Amino acid sequence: MALPLSSILAPNETEFSGDFTAETIMPLINRALPLARTLNPQLPRVAVGRGSSGRTFLGVNVDLRGLPLHYSIHAEQFLVVNLALHNERKLNCLARPGQKTRTRYPNRYPDRKNRVGAGLCLAISAGGTFFYAPCGHCCHFLQEIRDASNTQLLITDPLFRQNSMPLSTFLPQKYFSVYNEVPEYFARLLDHNRSNGLTLIDPNPIREICVNSDSCNHLKCRALNAANRSYAPYSNCPSGVALMDHQGKVYSGWYMESVAYNPSLGTVQNYKESAALYKFAQLGPVQAALVDFVTNGGGHEFDKIVQAVMVEKRVAMFSQVARARKILKKIAHSSCVFKVLHCPEPVKSSE
Repeated sequence: MALPLSSILAPNETEFSGDFTAETIMPLINRALPLARTLNPQLPRVAVGRGSSGRTFLGVNVDLRGLPLHYSIHAEQFLVVNLALHNERKLNCLARPGQKTRTRYPNRYPDRKNRVGAGLCLAISAGGTFFYAPCGHCCHFLQEIRDASNTQLLITDPLFRQNSMPLSTFLPQKYFSVYNEVPEYFARLLDHNRSNGLTLIDPNPIREICVNSDSCNHLKCRALNAANRSYAPYSNCPSGVALMDHQGKVYSGWYMESVAYNPSLGTVQNYKESAALYKFAQLGPVQAALVDFVTNGGGHEFDKIVQAVMVEKRVAMFSQVARARKILKKIAHSSCVFKVLHCPEPVKSSE
C-alpha cells in the first residue's frame, strides 16, 4: 500500500520536524486538515502521533452525512486505524493540535523549559493553539495499544500553558488496574502476532483465497484478511470489510474494540442490544475501511464506493451486518452491491 504524504511522515521527515511543540506541530495540523470530513466546518480535529518505527501518523475526524454523530470517526480513532493499516506496533508519543506544550512543573525542572516537546508522542487539536485530552471513549482505544499507559500527551491547561501528561492520567482507576493486569503474552491491538484463524464457508473450490490476500484486489480475499486482523478479544466476534471504488481500487478495515463498557461507535437499536451487544467501546469495520479510503482514495467522495464485502462468523454473539448496511446505504453509491460471507468457528488446538 502506498504511503500518502497527507497522512504519514517517514522517519527522516519526522526527525526533521523536531520535538512535539505547538510550533512544530502546526505544520502537521495544516497538512492533515484537508483530510477531515466534518459536517460542521468549525469542528475539525487532528490527532498527531509518533510511532515506534520513527514515523509520524495523522488522524482526522470524519462525519458521515445522514447518520447520527455516534457513527462519526474521531481523530484519535482515525489515528489508531492509520497505525494499524501501516503495521505500526506502538505509539512513542501522542499530541492533539491546539494545545501548547511545556513541562508540567517548570520550576522543578528549569533545564527542560525549552524542551517541552521531548518525549511527547501524541497531540490532539483543532487549530494548533489549544491541545485536548482524548475523550473517554478514545482513551480506552488508545490504551489497548501495548505500553500505552506511558504515552505522553501534549495538553493545554486552563491557564493556556502547554504540559506533558501520560495517557494513564485520563483513565478511571478501575480500568487503569485492568490494563496493568493484562499478561505480557496477550496480543494487543497493534501486535503483529495476532490472527483469528478464520476461513470462509465456501463449497466452491474455484473461489480460492489469494496467498497475498493483503494486497490483491479481490474483495473476498481482502475482507477475510481484514477479519483475521480484527481485534475482538472481549466479544470474540471479529469481522472485516473490503470496499471497492469506481476505479476498481480496494480498501479494507476491521472491527476493533476495548474492554471499556462505553457507548458504541455504531448504532444501538434498543436497550437489550445496548446492554448485551454493544457494551464494548468499538470501531466498526466499515468505519475502519473508510479511514483507508480517506487516506488512499485520492480525495474521492464516499459515493464512489460501488462494492463492499463483509466477512464475519456465521454464529456470533452479535453481528456487524446491519450497521454496515445502514452506513453504506447512506454514503455509498446508490447501486453499491453489499455481500456478506461467513466463517465457521475456528478449530481450537488440543494443546
